[in-house]
Amino acid sequence: MLKKSEKKNFVLEDKGTITSKRALHIAEDLSYNFGEDVVVYDVKKVSPFVSYYIVASSTSERRLRALVQTAKEALYDSYQEIDHIEGKNGSEWVLIDCKSIVVQLFTKEQRAIVKFDELYKDVPHKIVVQKEEPIFRRKKREAALY
Repeated sequence: MLKKSEKKNFVLEDKGTITSKRALHIAEDLSYNFGEDVVVYDVKKVSPFVSYYIVASSTSERRLRALVQTAKEALYDSYQEIDHIEGKNGSEWVLIDCKSIVVQLFTKEQRAIVKFDELYKDVPHKIVVQKEEPIFRRKKREAALY
């Protein structure tokens, strides 16, 4: 049983405000499903095409494939249309382009090489750690039972 303080997702670093519930729901889902170092970046002021980057790491290529599937399901659940996916098979870096939201999934090694986080360290961002099943995912699962 989780302590009361552990029942909610907690934020290790909150620089600025992330206003997109969709982006946060997707990040929570990735974190709950073994995504590591999940960060949502608000890049509206520095990018003319993208509003949010969601970045997550995995410990292996196999787990990366599972994160890609989780991201696709979370995007579908958030009514976010997927425009394009780059790096599907055998890649250590997968990009899922949804126009206003872009999900970047890396293996830990590839993320260290690319240094994506250093590029956007000055924009508003939130590190998300989800310890229990996200509420929107739980409601969907419970609704399917009835």
